[in-house]
Amino acid sequence: MSLFGHSRQLSRRRLLTLAGGAAVATATGIAFAPSASAATGYGIDYSDASLTAGSVAAAGYGFVCRYLSWLPNPKVLTLSEAQALTAADLGIVSNWESDGLQDWQSGVPSDPYSQGAGHATEAQRQALANGMPSSRPIYFSVDFDLQPSMYSALNSYFDGVASVIGRSRTGAYGGYHVIGELFDNGKIAWGWQTYAWSGGNWDSRAQLRQVQNGIAVAGHDADLDQAMAADFGQWGGTGGGGTGVILPSWPNITDGMTGPSVQAAQYLLRYHGASITADGEFGSATLAATKSFQSAHGLGVDGQIGPQTWSALIVQVQSGSSGDDVRAAQVELNRFGYGLTVDGNFGSGTATAARAFQSAHSLGVDGQVGPQTWQMLVGTGNGATGGGTVAPPWPNVIDGDTGNNVLAAQYLLRYHGASITADGEFGSATLAATKSFQSAHGLGVDGQIGPQTWSALIVQVQSGSSGDDVRAAQVELNKFGYGLAVDGSFGSGTATAARAFQSAHSLGVDGQVGPQTWQMLVGS
Repeated sequence: MSLFGHSRQLSRRRLLTLAGGAAVATATGIAFAPSASAATGYGIDYSDASLTAGSVAAAGYGFVCRYLSWLPNPKVLTLSEAQALTAADLGIVSNWESDGLQDWQSGVPSDPYSQGAGHATEAQRQALANGMPSSRPIYFSVDFDLQPSMYSALNSYFDGVASVIGRSRTGAYGGYHVIGELFDNGKIAWGWQTYAWSGGNWDSRAQLRQVQNGIAVAGHDADLDQAMAADFGQWGGTGGGGTGVILPSWPNITDGMTGPSVQAAQYLLRYHGASITADGEFGSATLAATKSFQSAHGLGVDGQIGPQTWSALIVQVQSGSSGDDVRAAQVELNRFGYGLTVDGNFGSGTATAARAFQSAHSLGVDGQVGPQTWQMLVGTGNGATGGGTVAPPWPNVIDGDTGNNVLAAQYLLRYHGASITADGEFGSATLAATKSFQSAHGLGVDGQIGPQTWSALIVQVQSGSSGDDVRAAQVELNKFGYGLAVDGSFGSGTATAARAFQSAHSLGVDGQVGPQTWQMLVGS
């Protein structure tokens, strides 16, 4: 959100639950130390300093992005606010925004390097005065649709920023093309990408995403942010602020299932542009719409509506909202006996039902159906039954492990550019390669090959494919006794084995090793 307003169009996305970090007290301020403690992946940015830390935490968010700018300015972060946010166990992200470089639209400065250095000098002074540890990054806003003709000046500006705070602490806020340009040229180590000026594209290197403007938090205007990595530059609290409610897992809704959660998912797919009937039956049209949505949003294309797909489908609805997104919420509320008319109008009856549901489930009571309320609605009880095969969970493969899954993971890391030996032993070289891959793909850098890392590592292989990706698939197929030569060539023998495996595990039989087949191979 610009300190001075915005006119961005709404593109609603939603998010995942990630790990955060732990705060440790120091003599001079608030430090940040990595930890494995759970933290909400939901955060907000806002310029209204009257929004209290308690209100943010009560709404269920785990971090805030707060602003630094030329003083005097009543909208910037202060030490007392930072202390209150930390006391509420909220993480803080520091962002410099004077006018978001919007003055460049009238003419690029003759010395952008010096401008960047000047901004960084004042940003660092304020951030340290607010208690930010000197190791934490600062994001600098590019708050307009900057054109390629300005890229040379843009790179120079961020060189100036880095000359003051160091490249490892330099971050940028901007649209897809700005963030990509700066990452590609090594000008930033941290990216906070907004959906604005992004055309639905997301750079996987960005640790933060701004996914929606104009949400209401305790009656104040805010923007919704999504953490894409465990460390996204936060400091202060652990990110555990909020209600403390443990949310249920998102369910897996798959081909062949029926019920209200299928219907809710269909309405959400319709909201996102799918031309399907919301009849509560997961058939071929819903399967195709799901795959299309997953492809368009950079998700694993498996046709299952699981945690990542639900998180991307849901949108916040509240009084005054209307459409298929509201119908989805009404369908889910009716599972709990509220008897709403599924008319797509979020009126007083829907708001009353939302408040009652929130109160009954110990959520913050605001009458809006936001991320936490959606997850509690969809994940509680049985909203869908029947269906076909559900793939097992991806395993965690960690330092010290040995075996076929390690070997397959090593081949996949090699496919993605790692210079390691594929020997089936998870040692220091594999650990380093895993962390490098996770960092490059905007994942939590923990060195473990878990669900998110597996999902990013796998690639579809099929007849005619060749290389280390095929070797990984052959290793996994051999776990089930197919006796393939691990030669990296996807020929008739590998295709036959893939078909046999798919048939034995009630998967679609196409002889290709795609996301569902990979998950069944690795997780079984």
